[in-house]
Amino acid sequence: MDREMKYRVIPILIFLLLSPTLLPSASTQPVSAGIDLPKIAVWDLAPGDINPVNVQNLTSTLVSEITKLGKYEVYNQEKVKTLAGWSAERMTLGCTDTKCLTALGQMDISKLISGSVGKIGTRYTVSLNLFDTQNAKSEKALSESCQPEDELIELIQMAVRKLLGESLEVSTAEAEKPASAVGALPREFKYLVTGMEFVFIKGGCFERGDTFGDGDSDEKPVHEVCVDDFYLGKYEITQRQWEKVMGGNPSTFTGRDNPVDRVGWNDVQQFIERLNSQSNRKYRLPTEVEWEYAAKSGGKREKYSGTSQEGELGEYVWYYGNSGASTHPVGQKKPNGLGLYDMSGNVWEWCADWYDAHYYQNSPKYNPRGPGNGELRVLRGGSWFRGPSFVRTACRLWSDPASRSINVGFRLCSPAR
Repeated sequence: MDREMKYRVIPILIFLLLSPTLLPSASTQPVSAGIDLPKIAVWDLAPGDINPVNVQNLTSTLVSEITKLGKYEVYNQEKVKTLAGWSAERMTLGCTDTKCLTALGQMDISKLISGSVGKIGTRYTVSLNLFDTQNAKSEKALSESCQPEDELIELIQMAVRKLLGESLEVSTAEAEKPASAVGALPREFKYLVTGMEFVFIKGGCFERGDTFGDGDSDEKPVHEVCVDDFYLGKYEITQRQWEKVMGGNPSTFTGRDNPVDRVGWNDVQQFIERLNSQSNRKYRLPTEVEWEYAAKSGGKREKYSGTSQEGELGEYVWYYGNSGASTHPVGQKKPNGLGLYDMSGNVWEWCADWYDAHYYQNSPKYNPRGPGNGELRVLRGGSWFRGPSFVRTACRLWSDPASRSINVGFRLCSPAR
């Protein structure tokens, strides 16, 4: 490798018409612009070898996630009890029998979700069931599991979206506030299956290459290039995320929130192929120009990602001077101007392009994608193993796509539309 290997029914209905105070409160109904939304009931999740209080909180998460979809009026179990006049004892029996489902259907509730949260060994399992109350039958069931208990919330969010046939890519709470800045596109989104988070990168033109005059010949000449909008991973892909998609962990360094390492370009393509088979979106490696534009905080003149001052380098970057000869959990240093972490340092990141030392001499201006063929693939960003010159935003490295190294990983990109 050349140079250093550079993330109940009818009477009740009549009673309801005369008792407006028992109608569902507005606080549990999404705004529907006068359109009647289908009603869905959510039964309390049954706890299995888990703290019941934690399971109650997971039920609340389940209700909240459905409400956020804006497609249903959501009735929790307590509301169903009040509306139907059922006793507490009756409610504990569940509602999977024909009689109960029919009663819900007569209340104009079209769907019911029930389920449980359990634990087998060290793994936690969420099982959910969707019932069609109009026909009093089971419609769909699924079971999902995770290992750390702290992943249960995202597991519930993912499972209910799968159950209802909804997208697993969701806008983050932070993204919804400044959404007007990027039109209809969310500023950030998260893919619930893996926990990967993505940041919207508004395209533009910038000076590509070694604008500080202390780089290598393959970083010249400095030239203007333009890129379209895209999404880029907020963090490098972690070992936890790699395991969720691929099952194993090839990394040398232990730490589920550390970037995955010892993955070749070809390995990453297998990861992407499997990920795309599960997702509504399509993911890929960023092109080299997309990577540099994002690393420079949207095309700014930044020597390192987030700063041009070597004295500030340790605030933004894990590199040879502060790494302790190891990778570190992603997101511990300051982000750059776009809210991206570890664009410089931690691990080298694979890009989509073939490498050509002379490519900058004839690179197209708009969305350059590198040479049409080659033998080596591009790496960018530097790593924990090297000093300041290798973590510059303009620094380029290359390696055989089959090679693996303890200081090489990647982050992913996704089209804006």
